[in-house]
Amino acid sequence: MKVSFALALLFATFASAKTDWSRFRGPNGTGVAETSGLPSAVTAESTLWKVDLDKGWSSPVLWEDKIFVTAETGPGKHAVIALSAKDGHELWRHEENFSEHKKHNFNSFASSSVFVDAERVYVNWSTGTTIQALALDHSGKQVWKNEHVADYIHEHGTGVSPIVVDGIMIVRSEFDWQRDGKVYTEDPEQQKWKSCIVGLDAKTGKQAWRLEIPNCLNTYSTPVLNVRADGKKEIICTNNASGVMGIDPATGKINWQHNEGYKQRSLGSGVLHDGVYFCTFGTGGGVKEFAAIDVTDAKPKPVSFTFSKGLPYVPSPLVMGENMYLLGDGGILKTVKFKTGELIYEERVNGSGGSSKFFSSPVAGDGKIYCGSQQGDLIVLKAGDKFEQLSANKLDSTINATPAIGDGRIYVRTEKMLWCIGSKAAPLP
Repeated sequence: MKVSFALALLFATFASAKTDWSRFRGPNGTGVAETSGLPSAVTAESTLWKVDLDKGWSSPVLWEDKIFVTAETGPGKHAVIALSAKDGHELWRHEENFSEHKKHNFNSFASSSVFVDAERVYVNWSTGTTIQALALDHSGKQVWKNEHVADYIHEHGTGVSPIVVDGIMIVRSEFDWQRDGKVYTEDPEQQKWKSCIVGLDAKTGKQAWRLEIPNCLNTYSTPVLNVRADGKKEIICTNNASGVMGIDPATGKINWQHNEGYKQRSLGSGVLHDGVYFCTFGTGGGVKEFAAIDVTDAKPKPVSFTFSKGLPYVPSPLVMGENMYLLGDGGILKTVKFKTGELIYEERVNGSGGSSKFFSSPVAGDGKIYCGSQQGDLIVLKAGDKFEQLSANKLDSTINATPAIGDGRIYVRTEKMLWCIGSKAAPLP
């Protein structure tokens, strides 16, 4: 099987509507949409609608004429909410009670994005020290619920999003109970818990397989699907203890590992482009690490990348054409050649009030890159070898969620609202 056919198969696996954004960061987590007519700025004319939305840092996900988010809807309550892409009105919500737990002030109790296919809407989230998963149909009716997929020890709360591959829902539960030689939990029972990646039957929610792995720093990156040159599928997952793993989605068997002894957390999601997987590892304020590996064959091969210091910790990498855009948490955009890591430029991205900080991952389409800042700006850049900032427009509040892109429209979730920005003539997603 040729690589071109394998790539076609991959995109067919994730296809939904004309513009596919059925999971966190759209088509296989790339953050790039094949569309045109996207706005260069937020204006009264380009703001099609905006609606109030309960707090949550999960990213919008699109399917046909619906948008799906998760949100905190009250004390000890979270929900999956479906809205109309046409005007933003709520179509339905599925609400659940949960037990609140430790989390970082920057996190929320609704940070995991849903995955959608033609049959169901899938979500995994936490209650107390348990990871749950459930599936809804497109009218919001519960199809199944797995009350206890895995145990989980919180450091900063949860946030990893699921994917579904060939009828298997992938749910991650990776954590540590010891740091710097000190016991993280006093409960001896919790010390027996093992980090794991679980495959659930997408039709029933029952466990299909469970892969126990060494405990690690809490992991938040969302897997991607790789279709190798031989046509075999595998999901790529990363954490600091196991490094980068290629896992068979049907069986949970580890096909290969690439581990250079990573010391830091896998928070931003990796990106797969042209047979090369790239991801970063980091800690707040620490020196960042990265992996760059050729995954076209059964055995991965490291790619020779050269970087000066300064890699993102929270925002995920973005690749368009030959260039990779690395938006640092502090607002420095490093653009490099994807094949080599050769620096093209390094510039500061400024919001409407000056320097900005970023937790939201950049997304792109129509030759434009969209960056949502913690200061509440949607910043638009022109993609290419030269840095060019097209606009910086203040929305209503902090942007920590990653935007979604439909045909001619971008959907931006702030702390308080969901915005639809784009062309009135554009078709629904």
